[in-house]
Amino acid sequence: MDTPLYLALPGLHAEFLPSLEGCRSLWPGLPGKPDSAWSPDMPWPPAAAAACLADYERACRDGASGSPVLTLGAEPAPADLSDAERRALREMAGLPVEEPQAPLRQNAQQVLLLAWLQEKQALEMAALEQKISDSRRALAGLFSGATRGRNATAAPDERDLPDWKRTLAAALAFAPDMPEGTTLVVASSAMADAVSELGAPDAPNAPAGYRAVRASVDQLAALCGRAPHDKLSRSLSADQRQRALTLFLPESSR
Repeated sequence: MDTPLYLALPGLHAEFLPSLEGCRSLWPGLPGKPDSAWSPDMPWPPAAAAACLADYERACRDGASGSPVLTLGAEPAPADLSDAERRALREMAGLPVEEPQAPLRQNAQQVLLLAWLQEKQALEMAALEQKISDSRRALAGLFSGATRGRNATAAPDERDLPDWKRTLAAALAFAPDMPEGTTLVVASSAMADAVSELGAPDAPNAPAGYRAVRASVDQLAALCGRAPHDKLSRSLSADQRQRALTLFLPESSR
C-alpha cells in the first residue's frame, strides 16, 4: 500500500513545514533534495535548475547594486537572461508574458525556483532582523543589569513571501505526478481562506487543528487567476483537471 503524501503549500522551504508528522515540502529540482521534501519528475536536471537559480540570484544582486533588473517585480529584465527565464520572471511578478511560452512543466519549475529564491531572501531578512533585535536586547541588558531571554525566532511576514497563487499554479502543473492519496496541507492563511470560499465538500480523517475538504485540480487552478487557469487547462487532460485532491485547512480559516 502506498504511503500517503502530505504536501505542504505554498511554502517550499522546510522552515514553513507545519507540525504535521510526515508532511513534506515541494522541491523545485535543485541539487541536494532533503528527506523532508518531495520532488516530481522535473523537466530540468538538478545542475540546470541550479544554473537557473544562479541566474536569478545574480539578477537580484545586480538590481540591489543599481543595475536595471526585474527583481521579482520591477522592470526591465537583464538582457543576458534567457527568454524562458525572462518569461518566468515576468509571470512571477504578475506582468504580461510575451509569447511563445515555455512548456508548462518547464515554466512551472522556473516559477518554483523563483518562489524558492524569494522565500530564501525572506528567511534571511527575518534572521537578520532577529540578530539585530537580540543585539539591542543584549545591549539594553548591559545598561539595566537585567538578563533578558531571547525571543522566539521571528518568521517572515506572509506579505514578504511569494504570492501563493503563483506557487499553487506551478505546483498544479505537476499534479499528474502526485500519487493517489496526496493531500495538500495549506500553510497560508490567505490561501486557506480562498479555498474555503470554494464551498468544497468536507472530507474525513482531518488531523487535530485542521479540517479536510475535497476540491478538483480545475477548481484550485481557477483560484490562481485566469492566465494560469487557461495555461493549465490547455496542458492537462480532462481527467487530470477533474481529479479531486484532499486539502487540510487550518481550523482558523473560515
